[in-house]
Amino acid sequence: MPVVEYKLEAVTNKGGATAPLWVDDGGYWSSPIDKTKVGWVLPEADREYYVPDTVIELSKSQFVTRQLAIHAVRPFLSMTDDNGEPVEEHEMTEVEVTTDAEEWYDSFVSSHS
Repeated sequence: MPVVEYKLEAVTNKGGATAPLWVDDGGYWSSPIDKTKVGWVLPEADREYYVPDTVIELSKSQFVTRQLAIHAVRPFLSMTDDNGEPVEEHEMTEVEVTTDAEEWYDSFVSSHS
């Protein structure tokens, strides 16, 4: 269950919130749709604590689908072209979002494995 989608938990009665304690590395890719974020949870064999069964694990394709849904509501912007060269800020295409999401997912998983 390494890459997961989660919501913040209330920590005070005054509106404070934080990532659940079982999220090892989180706070990525906030969704304006459902206020979820993306994070990393240690594999079950490496932890001695409970992670709720309701937590959604994201495969690479599920992560890409999530990013495209966010992009449809609040378009991602880019300041580079396909070669990484600086250009005027522009709305990313679905192909760019897909490519960036796949690259981010692979890098994120690799950095935690």
